[in-house]
Amino acid sequence: MGHYFAAYLIPLSAAIGLWAGGAWSWLAVGLVYGVVPLLDQAVGRSAANLDETAQAAAARSRTADGALYLALPVQCGLLLLLAVVWQGEAGLLERVGWIASTALSCGGLGIVIGHELVHRRDRTLYWLGKSLLGTVLYTHFAVEHVRGHHARVGTDADPASARQGQSVYAFIPRSIIRQFLSAWDLETRRLARAGQGAWTLRNEVLVGWGLQAVWLAGIAAVFGLEVMGVMIAVAALAVTLLEVVNYIEHYGLRRYPGPDGRLEPVRANHSWNSDHRVSRRLLFELPRHTDHHMNGGRPYQTLRSVAGAPQLPAGYPTMVLLALLPPLWFRVMDPRVAAVSATPA
Repeated sequence: MGHYFAAYLIPLSAAIGLWAGGAWSWLAVGLVYGVVPLLDQAVGRSAANLDETAQAAAARSRTADGALYLALPVQCGLLLLLAVVWQGEAGLLERVGWIASTALSCGGLGIVIGHELVHRRDRTLYWLGKSLLGTVLYTHFAVEHVRGHHARVGTDADPASARQGQSVYAFIPRSIIRQFLSAWDLETRRLARAGQGAWTLRNEVLVGWGLQAVWLAGIAAVFGLEVMGVMIAVAALAVTLLEVVNYIEHYGLRRYPGPDGRLEPVRANHSWNSDHRVSRRLLFELPRHTDHHMNGGRPYQTLRSVAGAPQLPAGYPTMVLLALLPPLWFRVMDPRVAAVSATPA
């Protein structure tokens, strides 16, 4: 389980860039989008799964959980380091590199681990995950993702399921806005069933706003409004990365009503899977997304490669770059969507 700590190379490379400055400010970007795709290609895929005994042992692994608990102090430390170095002298390209690298760490490590933790039943771990999301101003994701996206994946009602032919640039604003509205609706409906109004501290969306306001106010009080603006820019880029990943994970895959009018169950053909070894480790098995949707409570270290799951042609970092070029994305992915649609579930 210790190999998952390799994911912390992302914030480490971002921290080196903040400390060293100059061209080093882009180190994390070069690592994730230059080195990792090459390693994914060289090392290749593995569809091997743990046997039942090993899977049970992995589920109890303190090392695997420890790799998650480290994320919040690391992420806060990285953001505070950015706040400190920002006040020194630096060129525009260097500052842009700092923002991009820090955002990449916050999205590629912080949000990924936040996502894992908000799926846990333990409320302490849930709020640890929500605190991670709070550093990128996206706490409502915990509500919408767990209670909305997982129930509605592959349907028009799900903001995070991209339709075939929809570019990532059309998808991102639609997904962000509709996920926020959905989170608010889910919470107000939950509270209404308990006989309560929306404007209460029992509303998780409101509490999340409070966490985020405290974070930004603290940054502004200590470092000034300019640095607060930098934190907002980092959050915006990290959330954009999350939404590009959402786009990749379900592009073109649809669920349909059965003869009784109910949606078909979530099956293997409703999420794109990637078994590329290197990016799987760096992303805490998030690329094994098919099993995650079929078994949402399963810890990351026990996720399996599911037979019949549609496979992405490359690891996540490569697919992110591909998604940013819609004509090339459609050429690569649309035939694969058609193949999945033509295959019986």
